[in-house]
Amino acid sequence: MIHILLVEDDPNISNTISYYLQANGFTIQTTKTVKEGIEKIKNNNYELMLLDINLPDGTGYELYKKMRDIQKIPTIFLTALDEEKDIVKGFDLGADDYITKPFHAGELLSRIKNVLRHTSSSKEKLEDKIKIQNVELNYTTRKSKKE
Repeated sequence: MIHILLVEDDPNISNTISYYLQANGFTIQTTKTVKEGIEKIKNNNYELMLLDINLPDGTGYELYKKMRDIQKIPTIFLTALDEEKDIVKGFDLGADDYITKPFHAGELLSRIKNVLRHTSSSKEKLEDKIKIQNVELNYTTRKSKKE
């Protein structure tokens, strides 16, 4: 299972993203501050981080820089900051992608899969599947399975 850290201070956005990604087979941990994000990074291993820039106790840019000193996690910035200077700053820091709010859930999922395809060092293969309760549908193999 792919483990994702979501750092987002808006509970509505956080809950929506978490629900959607869990329904698509990912494991999600959420936090809403730079401080909590650092603690989670120190104590867990993630294959991807989704990171808002405007956080209550600092910026996602600061968290990203601190994260790189602890471990390197592929990162997608999710933010309302859509000016060119903000996007360029995110990529210049080393982010793998940058998505401006609002965005469509399907686009987020596609970008996550793309980043994982290019950065994943895990042996787990990312498949096109969705899991709803105890039923899993795999689009690649065109099979379903019930647990």
